Amino acid sequence: MTKPGAIDNISRRLKLPGFIVLCFFIATFYSNAQVLKINTINSSLSKDDRAYYGKMAAFEAKFFNTVFGTTKNDSCLVTVEFYGKLKEYNSLPSRVSNSTFIDGFYSPFYNKVYTYKSDRYMSVLIHETSHCILENNYHNSPQWLNEGVATLFSNLVLQNGDVYYTKNLGNINLVKDMIYDGTFNLKSFFNYNPRDFMDVTKRPYVYAVSYDIVYFLVNFDIDYLQRTLVLMQQGVSTMDAFGRVFGGFDKFEKRFKDFYKPEVGYRAHLFKYDQN
Repeated sequence: MTKPGAIDNISRRLKLPGFIVLCFFIATFYSNAQVLKINTINSSLSKDDRAYYGKMAAFEAKFFNTVFGTTKNDSCLVTVEFYGKLKEYNSLPSRVSNSTFIDGFYSPFYNKVYTYKSDRYMSVLIHETSHCILENNYHNSPQWLNEGVATLFSNLVLQNGDVYYTKNLGNINLVKDMIYDGTFNLKSFFNYNPRDFMDVTKRPYVYAVSYDIVYFLVNFDIDYLQRTLVLMQQGVSTMDAFGRVFGGFDKFEKRFKDFYKPEVGYRAHLFKYDQN
């Protein structure tokens, strides 16, 4: 287990109470953050799994309450269809499922999370739950925000009753490598097409940069994320919103690059992905 000193704790005001009361009723249980309704199809979740998931979902709700300046996520319903057999999961109607994601996905139309009990099901469940709660705050949010926050949450860990996030070094090194060889450009990234997140050749790049943007904002000052989201919900574009909050988009990009600037002696990991 990672020692506490080696784990990055999220902003102090996002830290959740160490005790959560869980009340089980069939496939529905309640945390101090929201109602989590799990429909198991030829699968199961242990009591410990439910407690762990409840803790993580509560943290997610607290995070969104903070960045959106609300308390409505305290009553957010998260409905999960949890499949134990891959064949049954894959048989979901095409209007529901997304064949590019093997382990799970969130359907805003049905407002449900669909997951398969793979060997990484908890990480996927936490990731997809983020999409559900974000939709409760920001309908049709930009893909970089939606996937960046969800990827941040899929790297959460629970230790000694508290929730922490750990670095996704693969995503961080991808950006550091591009900064190292002079090919990284945030303006170019924000010209992405939403379909790029579905393209298997471009997905590693757009997911990594999305995560790195959110990870930077959480570490730099989460108030900057909150102020940016206020502007975006008013119809301001992502780039213009960052420009207003940071005193110019170029200043935002400089702070971002400084945060991920390769240290002396850095050796590139050769993450090469097609951005076009």
